[in-house]
Amino acid sequence: MHLGPFDRRTRRSRCAPCAISHSKVRQSTPVFTIAIAASMSAPSNGATIRLAKGKLFTAKSFATPVTQRPVPPLSDETINYIFYFDIFIRKNSFTGQGPEYVADVQQLAKTCGQTGRGPHNHLLDAMLALGAMQANILGASGCHNSLRFALEHYLQSITSLREAVLDSTLARKDSILWSTFFLGLFELLQDASGQKWLQHMVFGTSQALIASGPSACTSGTMRKFFIQARTFEVCRSIIFNQSSFLAAPEWMKVTQNLSEEANIQSRVSVDDILNIIVLCSRLRARTGQFIRTYASFPGVEVPSIDALELATEGFYLRDALETWKLDASFSSAQHNEMLLAMSYYSATSIYLSGNYDYDLHHWQAMTVAVPVLSRDEIVKHVEGILQTTREALRSSTLSPLLHLFPLRVAGARSREHSQRQAVTECLLEVKKQFAVADAMLVELDELWSLSPIQTPLDS
Repeated sequence: MHLGPFDRRTRRSRCAPCAISHSKVRQSTPVFTIAIAASMSAPSNGATIRLAKGKLFTAKSFATPVTQRPVPPLSDETINYIFYFDIFIRKNSFTGQGPEYVADVQQLAKTCGQTGRGPHNHLLDAMLALGAMQANILGASGCHNSLRFALEHYLQSITSLREAVLDSTLARKDSILWSTFFLGLFELLQDASGQKWLQHMVFGTSQALIASGPSACTSGTMRKFFIQARTFEVCRSIIFNQSSFLAAPEWMKVTQNLSEEANIQSRVSVDDILNIIVLCSRLRARTGQFIRTYASFPGVEVPSIDALELATEGFYLRDALETWKLDASFSSAQHNEMLLAMSYYSATSIYLSGNYDYDLHHWQAMTVAVPVLSRDEIVKHVEGILQTTREALRSSTLSPLLHLFPLRVAGARSREHSQRQAVTECLLEVKKQFAVADAMLVELDELWSLSPIQTPLDS
């Protein structure tokens, strides 16, 4: 309907939305159809509102978010000692294989510096302490204050590590474990008694591994850490005649998986020997308790089933050692790994025999046969340890620390002057880098003073 001349309504040929958008209307197209189409197809000018799932915090669970600080550039001195840390790692293989964990540790050190609350990075400080000690041992030029630098960063790492252990906001503890490992190595470098390392190993690294659980050590950086630290835990348990947590079924499953991976590659690895050593140390703890009970009550009849069980387990382990030796003759393992494995094979063979022959009169009184070695077999194993250790110290990248266990066993069974002299020379070579070897030299000197030297005619 057309508007009259006095009608105040505005004359429109389109609706309000079309007027705003300046849309022309065809006569054949209804006005309201254009308006509806425009409202449906017009893009939204505002940003899309997204709803995210939020977290509800209570008074107990609320924590202040940790801000990530930018990592400052490394100084020339720091870069220099990181270089010597890399040298130390490559000269001290703990598995007979290459240091595949270095890249992971470097990444952890960067992450630790970004997320830590304190002013210091406990992992980087531990790495710098090791690098500075290595520079001091090598007498590197331009590193005149390397020993002081090493001690300062060692103390800084200890302080920061304590804070990190108490920090409940840290989701991952990988860097803490690596710090305890490197700090333990630092203590073995400069502490002749070995007590600080023992405290770190028993109350630090081992307890942290137990708390993490075996499932955490099956992949990633934790798996690589477990492979490195495992050898030290095994040696600690056998040197101090203590059972290890690695003997628990859930941990044995983890180590058996490592052995199976090596078997797939058609090589006999150190993993198999380490598994046997763990079982030998557990058997030693049980046998020692049994013999102490038997000796304390001589008139009391000891259950024969217990004695037979301990003897049978020893025969089982002896058979496992000889089976490993047979398989090793067909192995394609690396030279370094085979040197370490053969040395540990001989040392474990003697150790297993010592589990019984030091108390042989008790076993004979019980008329129980036990898996002891003859004197000639023991001498053969001692010579094998000395031969492989000399070669490893001369031409391999195996850490000298790994030879302390076999040298301790060989020293305890050395009766001739030439054997004792060879053991002493090897330990002095280890001592050039690791001061802890001095404690073993003192211990063997005391032991040798109680047993006279034999000549070949005496034996």
